[in-house]
Amino acid sequence: MVVDAAERRPQWAPDLPCAHPVGDPRPRARNGTRAHVPAPRNRAPRRGGAFLGLAAAVASAAALVAAPGAALASGPSCHDIDVPVSSGLVSGTMHGTLCTPAISPRALQLLIPGGSYNRHYFDGVGVSRYSYTARANAAGYATLAVDRIGTGDSTKPLSALVTDTVQTDAIHQVVVRARAGLLDSRKYSRVALVGHSLGSLQSALAASRHPGDVDAVILSGYSHHVSLTETARLLGTTHPKTLELSSLDPGYFTTIPGKRAAMFDAADDVAPEVVAADEAGRDQFSAAEVPVALLGGLAPATTRAITAPVLVADGGKDTWACPGTLCASADSLRASEQDAYSRPVSAYVLARAGHSLAIAADGAQFADGVAAWLDRALPGGAR
Repeated sequence: MVVDAAERRPQWAPDLPCAHPVGDPRPRARNGTRAHVPAPRNRAPRRGGAFLGLAAAVASAAALVAAPGAALASGPSCHDIDVPVSSGLVSGTMHGTLCTPAISPRALQLLIPGGSYNRHYFDGVGVSRYSYTARANAAGYATLAVDRIGTGDSTKPLSALVTDTVQTDAIHQVVVRARAGLLDSRKYSRVALVGHSLGSLQSALAASRHPGDVDAVILSGYSHHVSLTETARLLGTTHPKTLELSSLDPGYFTTIPGKRAAMFDAADDVAPEVVAADEAGRDQFSAAEVPVALLGGLAPATTRAITAPVLVADGGKDTWACPGTLCASADSLRASEQDAYSRPVSAYVLARAGHSLAIAADGAQFADGVAAWLDRALPGGAR
């Protein structure tokens, strides 16, 4: 299946009366915390005769005309959580922001950010109108955007201990807890992995190492044809975080100040305030996790072992994941990827975007495209 340009328009399910509009001007704190309490609904008393009942009905109708959303629940409820995880010598917590829509969620999207990003990549790096999670919540999906181990507010062990195995074990343990109802009071029967860049490499590894863990996998900023030249160039624009007086050990790297936009964004595609927020929120990654993630996450043997449906999503101007004309269209991307999977793969191209699709100028179309694809791909009609 190919997701083409015609499917990049927002697609909303007909049963979403409680979805809040995206582009919500309400401020969101950088830690992701945002809670909403549904407005109480007035009910007419049963006593007092037909006249009072009629009056209540008229008043209710007038209220709906005056404020059509007043009788509906408000937007999603978001709160930060810490999930206990352990792997080898690492024992700690994976931090995340869990957002649930006002209606019963279709599924949980577990969002895995890329190298030098943290969970805020998915909330528009703090610029709320570019929030991927807001779009996903509006489409009826719960989201859990996590900080990979060693980043954000997750546990930060010695960098040498932060391997691809530690990251994939942590992802697996979060999925297990989500299904068991240990994230909140809900047992999520449908879980989709949504990765970006290094997070996609680790999502592919997690899905292949734990078959049956998830019901769908979205790999963004990813393909089996990554440019080795671009890989070297990108790594050359990072340096040890200790050079910025960080208390982390020298095995943790971040992007060199001022280099980030040229690395991750297409020219003139990302809003200036997003570029500034992205630069201000630079995170880190462990040098120890990169080699095996690249070799293993890009190995066809890895992706052929994934049993869930897969969507590969890229920016048309992503020079790392899409060298040459690979992403000239969704058709060309799908055709180039299909041999690396054991079942039909789907593809999506956001033509104007660079490597970081979710914060691109039209990144909302990417979020909507993922939701529309999940509506079709998840078992049982996404329920």
